[in-house]
Amino acid sequence: MLKKWFARFGSEDNDNVGTVFDIHPDLAEAFMDAIRNRVNVQPPTHAGGDDGMRSYNQLTSLIAQTSRVLQHLEEFRELAIVEADKTHAQADRKGIAIAAGMPPSRLYRILERHGRPKSRKLA
Repeated sequence: MLKKWFARFGSEDNDNVGTVFDIHPDLAEAFMDAIRNRVNVQPPTHAGGDDGMRSYNQLTSLIAQTSRVLQHLEEFRELAIVEADKTHAQADRKGIAIAAGMPPSRLYRILERHGRPKSRKLA
């Protein structure tokens, strides 16, 4: 049986610590690698077993959990982009796009979707 991992988040000087349980170990390792900026992405190693069906079930469970995390993080990133653009009237949109790792055209679509003006020039 595949044992799920847990993670504890907080700071050394803060009693407000959050714990997350039931994390697929492959996703936990991928998350840690991403946070540490390791660029050598590896395929899952914990999902598997002697029979193909167990491996299939574990892998589809991993895919589903990863997809939920990615969807949440993408929505969170969009909200952070909008907040960065709101910081001041001349916020550096090129810098925001670089930080988000996306072309300016995609950045502008996100901003427009969240009600931000495409052009900030005065009419």
